[in-house]
Amino acid sequence: MYLKKEKEFQYHPGIEKILMDVIGGGTIDRSDLNVSFAGVLLQELPPLTIVGKDSVTGVYHVVKTAEMYAAAAVDATTYQVKKNHLFKVADKITKSGLAGIANTITAIDKSNDGYDVITVASTLEAAAEGDVLVLAAADAAAGSAAYLYTPECITMNKVDLTVANQTSGLLEAGKVNASVLPFPIDAALKAALKDIRFV
Repeated sequence: MYLKKEKEFQYHPGIEKILMDVIGGGTIDRSDLNVSFAGVLLQELPPLTIVGKDSVTGVYHVVKTAEMYAAAAVDATTYQVKKNHLFKVADKITKSGLAGIANTITAIDKSNDGYDVITVASTLEAAAEGDVLVLAAADAAAGSAAYLYTPECITMNKVDLTVANQTSGLLEAGKVNASVLPFPIDAALKAALKDIRFV
């Protein structure tokens, strides 16, 4: 016999209407989520996270996003972003909408209490406060960037990242309260999730 101690925590409900979901849900890949917050490795993925399907394996991956904390100049190589992001060194990153340059993250400084500083190998061009950065497939010139995983669904429940091959319900069409999403979203990402209405 053994004892297991758990803490109860309730995420804010955000799904207001379900019109269509993925039958049986989908397996969420945890291999690219080995990121830490205040020195603690991420233990679970919260619900209402945007995911896309790997066309080869059929596994779903998080579409990582970050919101600009402050504006950056046209030749910037460092970008201040709000702390609720899942990016790590070696990820490719670009501005949401895919019109700008995509580049590789070379460092992330988490020492400031209010924001993180993401450094890229070369500039992503100018970014305004509130702009959203998104995971890209590869380094690319302006206008040639692509999503690493195309946004398709939103997770419907939390996912335990301490155990491999965990599944989640996946919302394909319905209505979601955008104010309780755990990670940033903007008009371009909402347009990609065309069958989900954000209110």
